[in-house]
Amino acid sequence: MNRHRVRVGLIAAAVLLVQTALAGPIAAQDSTPAASPGAGATIDQIAVVTPASRTNQGWDQQAADAVEAVAKEAGIKAVVAENAGYEDITPVLRDLAAGGAGLIICHASGYQTVCPEFAAESDVPVAVIENPDAVSPGLVGDIETQAQEVAYLAGVLAGKTTQTGTVGVVVSGEPPTWNYMTVGFAEGLKAAKPDAKMLYSVIGEAAYDDAAGAKRVTEQQLAADADVIFGMGDGASFGMIQAIEEHNAQDGATKAWFIDVIGDKKAEHGDVLLSSVLFDYTGIYKQMLSDLAAGTFGKIYTMDVKNGGVRLLDLPEDVAQETRDAVADAEKAIVDGSIKVSAISDAEEMKAKLAELFPQ
Repeated sequence: MNRHRVRVGLIAAAVLLVQTALAGPIAAQDSTPAASPGAGATIDQIAVVTPASRTNQGWDQQAADAVEAVAKEAGIKAVVAENAGYEDITPVLRDLAAGGAGLIICHASGYQTVCPEFAAESDVPVAVIENPDAVSPGLVGDIETQAQEVAYLAGVLAGKTTQTGTVGVVVSGEPPTWNYMTVGFAEGLKAAKPDAKMLYSVIGEAAYDDAAGAKRVTEQQLAADADVIFGMGDGASFGMIQAIEEHNAQDGATKAWFIDVIGDKKAEHGDVLLSSVLFDYTGIYKQMLSDLAAGTFGKIYTMDVKNGGVRLLDLPEDVAQETRDAVADAEKAIVDGSIKVSAISDAEEMKAKLAELFPQ
């Protein structure tokens, strides 16, 4: 199973192409838009396909923003095909290739099969999410995310922040990505506060956009005395935030905090947002363009704490220095290898690890 979300049966929405026209291609060894494997290629345009809206402050927006930032720096065009859904996106891929895309980022695990097939047929390079078996020299790159490492830091942050000693994890399903982060978070929490109590709740099967269900489950954890909630949910996360905001508005309530994943919602929800496990794709997208120019594209590109691909969103100003130091120390230990964070993708193995760390 893939590390990021897999949703089945969604009807593809209309694809909206947003182009940012910028002058000048990246210099390379070959003038063809998509050179044969092993040859360098001039890239005039980079594209990304996202399953949902690029303005969702999460998964889709992070990729769209990164593609545009990298294209601007490189002096090439950026194309964002958003709301592509999870059905067959071959028509979208064909349109992008016809429009001149020299690299297409297929930003959903649901695109793991169709995009490599398209690359083989069209000779247009693609990047997929967490499908290392699809890697093909010159044609297919794979993006892997070591999110458990930064989730460990989020767990340390939660352990140093909680006043009640109870911390919650709310997930919109149990795909590998969420399982990796749940375990990493639990290990960090245990290290920072060994006597903490950790609650774990699943909204539903593939309930990624179930904001109402997320609100209900989060309310249950808040009622059970949790004052820090680590939420993994895409659109469902807005229901988690709403529950926390309403809780904090009650007279006499212990202030609760939210730790988000992937994106940055502090502009609208900074009053409850403690941090976020941020995914920053700019580094690997830059590397892909460089590799295409050098004729070395077609490998596994990993985002981890060491290369900054995953990191914690900057903490609020009122977070205690002691807490900041604890997070910084843990980050250094992960980078130098003295802290090894478990990488567990299977749901049952994840639950067994939680039971080991926080026995009832």
